Amino acid sequence: MDNKTQKERLEQELRFLKESFEAEVISKEEFEKGKVRIEKKLKEIERSGLEQKKQESKIEETAEKIEEKKKFEQMPAQSEEQKKEKTEEPNNNSSTAVKEENAQAAKPDKGEEQEYLESNEKSEENAKERAPQESKIEEKGQKKESRLFAYAVVFVVLVIAVFFSYSYLKSSLLKPQYKENQQFFVAVCASDNDCRQEGKKGICLNPGDIDAKCEFKETLKTDVIVLNDKKDCFNCDTRRVLSILESWFGALNAKEFDYNSEAGNKLAEKFGLRMLPAYIFNESITKNDAYIKFKRSFIQKGDAYILSEDAAGSTYYIARQNAANNLDFFVISGDQASLKAEKNLKEFLDNFKDVKFEKHLSSDKLAQELGVKNFPAFLINNRIKFSGVHAAETIKENFCKLNNLKECGKALSKNLI
Repeated sequence: MDNKTQKERLEQELRFLKESFEAEVISKEEFEKGKVRIEKKLKEIERSGLEQKKQESKIEETAEKIEEKKKFEQMPAQSEEQKKEKTEEPNNNSSTAVKEENAQAAKPDKGEEQEYLESNEKSEENAKERAPQESKIEEKGQKKESRLFAYAVVFVVLVIAVFFSYSYLKSSLLKPQYKENQQFFVAVCASDNDCRQEGKKGICLNPGDIDAKCEFKETLKTDVIVLNDKKDCFNCDTRRVLSILESWFGALNAKEFDYNSEAGNKLAEKFGLRMLPAYIFNESITKNDAYIKFKRSFIQKGDAYILSEDAAGSTYYIARQNAANNLDFFVISGDQASLKAEKNLKEFLDNFKDVKFEKHLSSDKLAQELGVKNFPAFLINNRIKFSGVHAAETIKENFCKLNNLKECGKALSKNLI
């Protein structure tokens, strides 16, 4: 598995971890611990990538230095040859001059036959003396050509040696690096989370080791009953929680029931449910290896295992009486988010004069009774809860989904103050 793939998987795992924390499935301590572990792995991947780039840069620099050294070594040889050529030039000129003098001496003067003969004898003597010199020049030329050929052969051998050395070093550095001998080794898998295949359960064998590998086994889908009320609950979407549950236990076989149906009412009564959406699992979930890790997010009732209200992100209090045009506001005293939410709420309250509004601190009885843990929070008509800092227009839209007032036609600020 390359660094890029492992990095993508770690980033995906971090997103799931964050979603689990936001859904209050895991504690802040577990979230921080998992976050530190994943970020540490991401830094190791980045560091290994930087080290690999440095090694490649060093190899290229080494190759360049070898090339420069090779050129430098050739320069003295070329200079020496040039010097020899220069020293030989006068000899060639002198030879030419001798030839010209002999040619002139060879021409007999009409009136001086004796001088011609003497001159001819001298010319022959000069020719004999000149023969060894010309032979030496030819020998030097042959030696020069031989030396140049030798330099060319050495140059070719050096180029070939440098090429193969560079190729070997580069390939060896780019190979998977292992444990004690190398520092850039990246295992195929470090945990079961690195082994994923749709419809199968992945197991990491010898995690983090040289011979680490993934094994996949066919897995059965986990059965889950989803009880919901899409008619009255405007923020009871189940897709996000089902996605988290699937990341925990693998593929799900989800069967949905409407709370307003007879079967839905019986389920709510059987398990004593007070909030929706609700997620109900049978006893087979305990056989899933992931259950031990997430068991604190479930409440056992008989042979059923129900996802806790906090983990399920439940927002609809089905056991409470409906109170039209009511809005309750829950805050933490001195909390910056609560103060900001209250500023944005003011515009809504200024326009909706008939709304029955009440503000509650986190320590108040109603907040404790409802089990509100995320602040600031709103409760509409004593039944539907939503949390966070929202613009006046968003608060109006949520309120008007359950109430029909004339002020609902007004347009309020869409931006946060």
